[in-house]
Amino acid sequence: MRWILGIIVTWSCAFGVDTKVVRVSVDSVQKDTIVFDAGDLQVGESGVIVTKNQSHAIIIAQAVIESIDEGRASAKIEAFDIIEQRYLPTPINKPQVGDEVLFRSFYNRAIAIAPNQESYQFVIRNNPTIQFMHIDLFAAYLQQQSLNDPKPKHFKEFCPKYSVGLVFIVDSNHTRVLDCQSFTLLETQSPPPDEVLHASVITPFFSRISHPGKPLGSRFKSYDSKDYFSYYDALTQE
Repeated sequence: MRWILGIIVTWSCAFGVDTKVVRVSVDSVQKDTIVFDAGDLQVGESGVIVTKNQSHAIIIAQAVIESIDEGRASAKIEAFDIIEQRYLPTPINKPQVGDEVLFRSFYNRAIAIAPNQESYQFVIRNNPTIQFMHIDLFAAYLQQQSLNDPKPKHFKEFCPKYSVGLVFIVDSNHTRVLDCQSFTLLETQSPPPDEVLHASVITPFFSRISHPGKPLGSRFKSYDSKDYFSYYDALTQE
């Protein structure tokens, strides 16, 4: 079967975040919600809805799990814009019973927010099966927008451009792993050792573009992230 839009098949992460693609079948559709067996999926995970005909499988929407009750998951249907295909027609199919939902398709790609290079490398070393896009890409995106403080909406805008599924954020006590589309916490990992975590602090986060004590974007925009730990402790709790 030929696929119009490719899906990356991945494997399990040794440190807890499962990046193996999960396929489920839609059992019912209720307005903008689909229902299916949850398996080991959790609230906040995002996936893509695929419909099939005789020769093609087409991604028509994405879904974010909003609730799980007695092994049944309910997910909100959202427009699919993770992979832009400007030369292909926009799918007009509506999700229906029997369509397939693929979860964790992009969980093998991530970015890491950390206060310094040592902490950044700590996260990457401890998640060897995940491909980390260099954080300079996100820093450059914020700089182009004249922004200093990354908000959940900025991650959600950035991640689709590089098919990134996860965001790792090092705060004062944890390394938090979030789904980039829903910005929901999926897992909490140990932080870097204290001597590494506080060795130095670059704001709004470590990159080769940002510098200690200097805004990344405009001096006229908010710069709450100059207090790195206070900012990201609060951001991961939103």
